[in-house]
Amino acid sequence: MDRLAITGAAIGFNFHFGKARRGTPDFLVAQGAHHGFSVDVVPPFQHQGRRVSSGAVRDALSAGHVTAAAELLGYPFFVTARVEHGDKRGRTLGYPTANLRLGADCGLKHGIYAVRVGLGGARYDGVASFGRRPTFDNGAVLLEVFLFDYAGDLYGAALDVAFIGWIRPEMKFDNADDLVRRMNQDSSQARHLLARAPDAFPPLGVPG
Repeated sequence: MDRLAITGAAIGFNFHFGKARRGTPDFLVAQGAHHGFSVDVVPPFQHQGRRVSSGAVRDALSAGHVTAAAELLGYPFFVTARVEHGDKRGRTLGYPTANLRLGADCGLKHGIYAVRVGLGGARYDGVASFGRRPTFDNGAVLLEVFLFDYAGDLYGAALDVAFIGWIRPEMKFDNADDLVRRMNQDSSQARHLLARAPDAFPPLGVPG
């Protein structure tokens, strides 16, 4: 301890160190008392009685509980990716979507979400589907985003997509007409959720 000239240390409540992580907070506190340096053990951070951790956030996202994830993070969960070319089926249904391919480690539950989208300096409300499109091909996992009140070419653009509310799980429909009717309902519900949601946006601007 003399060699390190330590006068104090601050550690997390679950800090461990040394071989096989056998060094514990209690051990370090005892060593501090013996060698004359202070040790402050920081307790777990909690929000409304729930411990905030990366694991708790992942659990919330895997259940589609994006509102709970936002409460833990302090801002909405968001992703950043570039728009890719797709099969252009959405435009034939009246819902042209921006197709985004997320990382394989994305643990977000497949389903339909109300979203806010950052495009350059502009912000748009929208509705998004994350999953495999079981009505048509049950293919690769994609995030398909429909921006309300937007007209333009998004191919190659980097979008920041913040997940504001959960609408429903991914479903397979008997035909395209049934799907479109449900998409109309999803869009209406997304607008309702977004109208009631705070305007706060996550710290965006991460390169796609």
